[in-house]
Amino acid sequence: MVERGKVTTAAEMDKMTPQQRADAVDASVVHSWDEVSPEFRSRVLKRAKQLAEDLTANA
Repeated sequence: MVERGKVTTAAEMDKMTPQQRADAVDASVVHSWDEVSPEFRSRVLKRAKQLAEDLTANA
């Protein structure tokens, strides 16, 4: 099982079986905002708002 927040290197992936690689990728997918720290969520929402404002200004 892959630890949350751990970066798996290409060298580590090369040593894994195909199923272990698939499990590592599946474990890294976030399915809910509840799985994301409030700090990261805030940064994402702030950046999304900024991008939306930029698109509107450049339209």
